[in-house]
Amino acid sequence: MPRSASLKFVGVREFKEKLTGLLGKKEEVVVTRHGKPIARVVPVTKGSPEDLLLEIGMVLKEAGVSKEEALRALHAAQKAVHG
Repeated sequence: MPRSASLKFVGVREFKEKLTGLLGKKEEVVVTRHGKPIARVVPVTKGSPEDLLLEIGMVLKEAGVSKEEALRALHAAQKAVHG
């Protein structure tokens, strides 16, 4: 994976120590252990599918809808759309 200006590589220790600052920059971070990548942290962008799903999940949780209820509703909606 080529390194670019917007892609930052940090060791696990540095990632833990600077977590808040790294996340606040809203840039992609690759976490390494002994120089080898072990995780990739990417920002959630406004309007992305991930953003939409997270917002829906928060609304359902605040409304007291259980995971099982939400999955049943999703399955029923799929059946209604696709037959």
